[in-house]
Amino acid sequence: MTTRVKLSRTCFDSLVKHLVDIEEKKNSIIDEYFPEPSKKRDELKKLFDTYIKQLEQLINSANRSEEAGKNNYLPFVTIGSEVEVQNLDNQEIYKYRLVSPFNNDTENDDAVSYLSPVGRALLLKKVNDVVAVKAPAGVFNYKIKSVRLCCL
Repeated sequence: MTTRVKLSRTCFDSLVKHLVDIEEKKNSIIDEYFPEPSKKRDELKKLFDTYIKQLEQLINSANRSEEAGKNNYLPFVTIGSEVEVQNLDNQEIYKYRLVSPFNNDTENDDAVSYLSPVGRALLLKKVNDVVAVKAPAGVFNYKIKSVRLCCL
């Protein structure tokens, strides 16, 4: 049984629009980053398929109403969400916004592409999940504290 999630109408409408957009663009994104058959291409395709399936389930289980007010909290990390994480090594809190690699806003410190090591590690994770991010500077261990839809 799927838990119903309360979402504001604005949040719900943004997620539906985002789902349509990602379904339309996934093949061109895959082709752009991995034009030749490879393991990484297959992994990205699988990530998109899983992401789309999870997003569809969220939308289908959402309870949208005016009563939800401005509830933009999500049960898992999506593209366009703001993720608050705690670094388990030094206990510092960071906020990241998952954005498209084509988004011009990746210049901001908190914006990370969903194709980056941090973005891929966080995508689809839930509150209280612990993730290990393998980055060029080393491995970072984060605990997800909150997930909120901020922009798409």
